Amino acid sequence: MPKDAIEDTPVTGGARLVLMMTALCMMVVGFNTTAVATILPNLKAEFDLTPSSLQWVMAIYTVVSATLVTIVSRFGDITGKVGVFFAGMIVFALGSTLVLFSQDAAMLLVGRGAQGAGAAALFGTSLSLLTAATPEDQRASVTGAWGAIVGLAIGVGPIVGGAFAHYLSWRGVFATDLALLIVAFVIGLRVSKEHYVPDTRQAGAKFDLAGAVALVLLLGPLSFALSNGESHGWASRSTLIPLCVSGLAVVALVITSRRSADPLVELRYFRHPRYFMAAAGMFITGFALFSFFVYFNVFVQSPDAFGLSAVGAGIAILPLSGSMFVVSVIAPRFLAPYSFQWPVVVGMGFMACGFLLLTTTTNTTGMTGIWWKLMIIGIGLGICFSLLPRLGLRLLPEEHMGQGSGVVNACLYFGATLGAVVGGLAASLTTRRGLSELIGALPAGSVERTDLAHALTHGSSGQVQQLIAGLDPTTSSKVAGALRDLQDNAFDSVMLVAACVSLAGMLLALLLLRGPVPPVHSAADLTR
Repeated sequence: MPKDAIEDTPVTGGARLVLMMTALCMMVVGFNTTAVATILPNLKAEFDLTPSSLQWVMAIYTVVSATLVTIVSRFGDITGKVGVFFAGMIVFALGSTLVLFSQDAAMLLVGRGAQGAGAAALFGTSLSLLTAATPEDQRASVTGAWGAIVGLAIGVGPIVGGAFAHYLSWRGVFATDLALLIVAFVIGLRVSKEHYVPDTRQAGAKFDLAGAVALVLLLGPLSFALSNGESHGWASRSTLIPLCVSGLAVVALVITSRRSADPLVELRYFRHPRYFMAAAGMFITGFALFSFFVYFNVFVQSPDAFGLSAVGAGIAILPLSGSMFVVSVIAPRFLAPYSFQWPVVVGMGFMACGFLLLTTTTNTTGMTGIWWKLMIIGIGLGICFSLLPRLGLRLLPEEHMGQGSGVVNACLYFGATLGAVVGGLAASLTTRRGLSELIGALPAGSVERTDLAHALTHGSSGQVQQLIAGLDPTTSSKVAGALRDLQDNAFDSVMLVAACVSLAGMLLALLLLRGPVPPVHSAADLTR
């Protein structure tokens, strides 16, 4: 049987407990990534947040996570994965407690930052910890389940956030964090006591401090610039200076990695085409998922589109979340008995096809016209989420599993960050162009044209609707219709971007995954 073969063997009891522990923590990390988006209006009202502070309630979580995930993953390789995972649970719980009892914006942001640090430790070590605890012939199944849980948690996040905000209190999101983490911690005590996770620490290994500093200077400023650029301008000093720092840090990271006997990030692994595909594929998957996710929620909740509530928007995405979960569970067993090439190609192809189909969505389409398109996307995401981490990690030696897990998950985080940013740019450019045409069609020199132009550029949605209502009936109807069409076009532009990136991933898989399946741990040969 080939090395990639999947045997129909049951997962051992110890591995099952490790899966339960990591699954609970991944649910917490996943739904915190998206649930907070639906409670932002509540946070703004309660703490009187400025637009900049509101943006950082979301951004600080992903910025801290993306910056630290590779570092804590490598730290787990050296000091022990279980200890780092426990530390992640504790730090995340402390952050959730701070947010739960927040009295002002500062306490809220500190808590979200602590959650991000905890998420980095949990995300960065969970997959390698699960891999180490599972026999080789069962790893594809458990990594598929891991990917399914992450995807499902991200998908149900808006339902959880919206339900708490609407029926109870937004603080219930963070109380749920604590409840799940307590259960995971209790299971973790059993895992630690029974030594279900083998000790794969590297004897005599030293932490690459210079590489860690270079990585922080690369990822931290880059995350900040990506989160800051759209709101403060891509040519502003607050965006360009961090980008320059990141550029210099890339050079420093390459130099330190080449000189270190035990680098934080072993760049030579990227010479293996399958490892490179795993990292690039997770970047593309994160990019596509979040460029879709952010703007799908905006679109379906718009009064001029589907007009759904936050809870309704979360329910609307269930065809994607459900199909993604089911496929993530079954894909490793049925789609990769010999090689990952065609399953990954098919997964990226499904994503590209689904996003292209969504480019025909309008404000009159309704959920009946798109649920099956969401299922197509979910199938593609399920295949990629479940197979890509396995594709990369199976090539690494056991002592570098944490590093590999950190790199793969860092790529996922940065793909998500960049996907939201590029999707925003696509929507913004489309909207700007459409607004110029709309304003140009109004009578030149009229007061209505001046007021509407100012409101469309700087005003709120309510101000725009009030001005439109003040126009004569014919003009008012035309302007309102044009704005609805403009919203449709902006959504379609974002879906087109996601489709193009997914198509690029499909072509990359065709190119990089050719040839026979390499042996397990074969990437270790690249470092000798």
